[in-house]
Amino acid sequence: MYKVRSTYEFIQRGMAGGGKARKFFVTPTRYSDRRFLKAMRYYILLTGIPCVVGITFVNVFIGPAQLAEIPEGYVPKEYEYHQHPITRFISRHFVNTPQQEYEKMAHYLAIEQEKIEARQAEKTVKRLMRKRGDGHWYYYPVESPVDRYDEEELKD
Repeated sequence: MYKVRSTYEFIQRGMAGGGKARKFFVTPTRYSDRRFLKAMRYYILLTGIPCVVGITFVNVFIGPAQLAEIPEGYVPKEYEYHQHPITRFISRHFVNTPQQEYEKMAHYLAIEQEKIEARQAEKTVKRLMRKRGDGHWYYYPVESPVDRYDEEELKD
């Protein structure tokens, strides 16, 4: 059984008119790999260095929050309970408050309840239509004001 020593020896072609010893190795280019790795290092450093500098600045000069007495009549916001300033910033600007999450869920549940009630009403109407032998319950011919205006013009 032939054992492949490396990936580059797997793709090879013998030279025309030569013996078995002379081989022309066809190797894939490394240009794309090098280009990708250079771009990856560049973008990691482009974003990593400012992030490290910013986090260090916040930790050294601002520091974590200290516990203090809450003044009379003051109600703290949700984001003020976090100790680290970066966590407070993220909680304040990018995360919904528990009140907002509750209201979103209540709205979703109200919409779902309305859908359930509409389906039940439609089911009841269809059942009564079958029972009484009614026609199409959802079709009512309606005359619009435009139709009446056209009929009046035709009569004149």
